[in-house]
Amino acid sequence: MKLSESIKPFAWGAVGGAIAWWVVLAFVFGWTSAGTAQKQAAQQSETAVVSVLAPVCASKFLAQSDVVIKKAALAKAESWNRRDAFPKEWVTLPGGYSPDSSLVEACSALVLKSS
Repeated sequence: MKLSESIKPFAWGAVGGAIAWWVVLAFVFGWTSAGTAQKQAAQQSETAVVSVLAPVCASKFLAQSDVVIKKAALAKAESWNRRDAFPKEWVTLPGGYSPDSSLVEACSALVLKSS
């Protein structure tokens, strides 16, 4: 028996064990890669920022002198076109350059829910 023939089963066992350990880490213990963890953290922080800024946006919208007319226009607007009902700075996240669709959606919902 050659040495290489005795190493093959060991090598396959090591590879199989590594794959099994990775599956256990990922599915049992919730292990994720650093990139996935960063994406999840960014999503969670954006959701938190939107939940804080949406009421501010809605209160500014409702404080306008012609709120009745603008609210009616907002209600008639398609969801993809509602960003035009708000000044850009009200619906742009800090450090962002363009209106955030999640913030527009949340602000619109609060405005339309108000009486």
